[in-house]
Amino acid sequence: MNGKLTLTKPPTLEIRDYRDQDEAHLIKLIRELQSHETEFYDRMIPSGDISGWYVNDLKKDCRAHAGHIRIGWLENEPIGYCVTLTKVPNEEADELPFDYAYVSEIAISKSARGKGLGTHLLTDAETLAQTAGAKWLRISVLAKNNIAREVYSRYGFEEHLISMEKPLK
Repeated sequence: MNGKLTLTKPPTLEIRDYRDQDEAHLIKLIRELQSHETEFYDRMIPSGDISGWYVNDLKKDCRAHAGHIRIGWLENEPIGYCVTLTKVPNEEADELPFDYAYVSEIAISKSARGKGLGTHLLTDAETLAQTAGAKWLRISVLAKNNIAREVYSRYGFEEHLISMEKPLK
């Protein structure tokens, strides 16, 4: 060693609301999620078919359910996104009426996975839900996506309702 101490600046993570000028970045992240989920579910539309119409659907859901599209930026590079709907009405006929918050989509780019960035997006989603007065936060995950299921469990999510499917011939 030459006796000099080299300090490195820790990476800066910023999570902020989606802006229209972010559309290309968001579409790229959505396509990456779509490709990833195809590993677990063969009925996903091809990732290349994802375009502005998909973002418009997300924005429509956000308007209908007091939602937010949030993008995580690491050193000015988009590394993930999360869509949190904060006022989703329960539609089960045999339950009392109530609203809950719902993480409808969350993804971290492949290059940034495993660094705890998803936890930051989940914490942001939880804060949005609590600020909106939600008492429950829900998330869905493909049953075969064991890594995501483990992450969500570690974060404190518990199984609530399990949907099962049988292929018919």
